Amino acid sequence: MYKPKISIKSGKTTESLLTKLLQDELRPRLKETIDKLASDDYSSPPFAVLVDLTNRCNLDCPWCIDKYARFGKEIPTKRMLDLLDEFKSMGILSIVYFGGGEPLIHPGINEIIEKTVKLGIDYAINTNGIALDKVVPIIGKTCSWTRVSWDAGTAITYQKMHGKDFFDQIIANTKSLAKAASGTVGVSFVVMKENISDISIATKIAKKIGCNFIQFKPEYTPLKSNRRIIQFYNDALLPKIRRELSMAQKEETDKFSVLVTGSLTAALNKKMLNQNKKYSYCAAQQFVPLITPHGVYVCPNWRGAKKLRVGDILKSSLKEIWESNKRRLVIKNLNCEKDCSLYCLRHNINVITNLALQARKMDLDVLEDLKESSGMEISDRYFI
Repeated sequence: MYKPKISIKSGKTTESLLTKLLQDELRPRLKETIDKLASDDYSSPPFAVLVDLTNRCNLDCPWCIDKYARFGKEIPTKRMLDLLDEFKSMGILSIVYFGGGEPLIHPGINEIIEKTVKLGIDYAINTNGIALDKVVPIIGKTCSWTRVSWDAGTAITYQKMHGKDFFDQIIANTKSLAKAASGTVGVSFVVMKENISDISIATKIAKKIGCNFIQFKPEYTPLKSNRRIIQFYNDALLPKIRRELSMAQKEETDKFSVLVTGSLTAALNKKMLNQNKKYSYCAAQQFVPLITPHGVYVCPNWRGAKKLRVGDILKSSLKEIWESNKRRLVIKNLNCEKDCSLYCLRHNINVITNLALQARKMDLDVLEDLKESSGMEISDRYFI
């Protein structure tokens, strides 16, 4: 069975939600939130938000897991600027300008980032890197982390996969950001049969231009919200993938990490990861919801799913949505054990929060034990 060596030396993006919530300065707020949940009170504001600024994109990747949610919409600039004020007043600590489309092609991206910084809200960005050059001067100084999707290590492979010739441009843009960045800069790489030979090449390039990490993930079949499945690899490809990942991991240093996701490990072992969700309540949605141009959802795995849509940010304030009866009903009707078959990055916080809710109190010793056993160091103040 393939067991990758996974480094977390520089991985702001790899720290679990649980670990981040356990920061000393957040403990009182975490306990208050859970105490309210124990009383069936869902009004405590989220700690962070994931924001799809737009679901338009300047690429059309066949493997994109968000293809089903491409409605050609975006959050208008004025609404987003007002929304940032709402975030601040609610005590939201951080934002990930996330997915659904390419955030950097939003027409108001500079204004939005400038206001995010002005309000003192931490932020991060997921991007394909094509338009990165337009924002390097500001995000280089202010962004906690940026993850750039490459999915290739050569221009030829990039052209074959994307049908467009942007490879040299995204490498140059990533290099410029890595040179200017005060935060973490990393690369995302979806492993597919077309790019296996590029795994070690991309790793060497990322390291050479000054990135902090490269993260390898599996391909998913983009079916629909929360029903996409991991693509298992043909047996003939497995030795080559493992060899390439092994070569990539030899590039690790104290300043550069090679990350292999649990879902990729599952794909290589042709075995779905079983988290054994013996709980019904999703506590994680209380801490980090997803906001998109077409609705607010409990999490990104449910992007576009009407039954998990709790409101419309274009028609209501986040506070109104957050405290609405509709949201309460959606949360109560969601059963993680039955509805959430995907590997969930928030599973640990759900397990611990559900245990705490059963006891109607927070067991801080248990949480501290988990924090220590995770082996992760919290390198950000607050960033969720």
